[in-house]
Amino acid sequence: MKKTIFIILLIALTFITACSNKDVNTNESGGKLVVYTSFYPQYYLAEEIGKDKISLNSIVPNGVEPHDFELTVKQIKEIQSANVLILNGANMEHWTDKLIKTINTEDMDIVDSSKYVNLIKTNGIDDPHIWLSPKNMNKIAYEIKEVFVKKDPGNGDFYENNYKELSKNLLELDKNYKNVLEDKKRDTILVSHAAFSYLADEYGFKQIAVTGISPEEEPSPGAMAELIDMAKAENMKYIFLETLASPKTANIIAEEANLEVLILNPIEGLTEEEQKNDEDYISIMEQNLLNLKKALVD
Repeated sequence: MKKTIFIILLIALTFITACSNKDVNTNESGGKLVVYTSFYPQYYLAEEIGKDKISLNSIVPNGVEPHDFELTVKQIKEIQSANVLILNGANMEHWTDKLIKTINTEDMDIVDSSKYVNLIKTNGIDDPHIWLSPKNMNKIAYEIKEVFVKKDPGNGDFYENNYKELSKNLLELDKNYKNVLEDKKRDTILVSHAAFSYLADEYGFKQIAVTGISPEEEPSPGAMAELIDMAKAENMKYIFLETLASPKTANIIAEEANLEVLILNPIEGLTEEEQKNDEDYISIMEQNLLNLKKALVD
């Protein structure tokens, strides 16, 4: 089905100009660097570094689960205008290869964030949730800054200074996690899907997941029964849900094992409420830390 969709997109795109001579000083963005990011974590980094010097766009809208997102013809046409395309990589965006084959990337710099971090495998598959380590985010931010300076050297000092401030905040976040979680009384959490390998690896705890890498996976009744028995045997008190995935299965386990539900946000996109409250990556990671403290320290 996905192959058929992209054949249709390719036919439609024959009517779209392939022009990619994107001079930062003459493009339709009023002279700003045109930047497209795949979804929220990359958007956050680009926004903090580029601020008002860039024209910034997110391919996956906030509030949409990025694992199963599908591109439209309109979006592909718009992405063609980008000076910089920032992706997560590690197969998070299943449409990446076909997109790059479809558009003209001759004058476009593409940042694959996964190339700048050490990938962790979950059930034999590279875990794409690399942004849930503040240290990883700092490494990716540096690469984004480097590309912005290269593409728009006239604003190089601006990008450098913004990166330094962002880096300071990310490393402070990392320090807070280490300080809070260093005196853990427990070392295991139960989560709705296996999104937290990097967070767990960085700060010395384990995740047991109801579903795998994709939140759309459904566990068998036998697997659910095993999780319920394990939660009871380990005297667990909490199960972590997330913001964009369905809570159905995890809620059943919570009820059967008498677990309190806490939020552990994978920050794949902001909800309407989070946007209204001016939340961002840092503030949500701080909220995650408070809930991890309840489960592991208190």
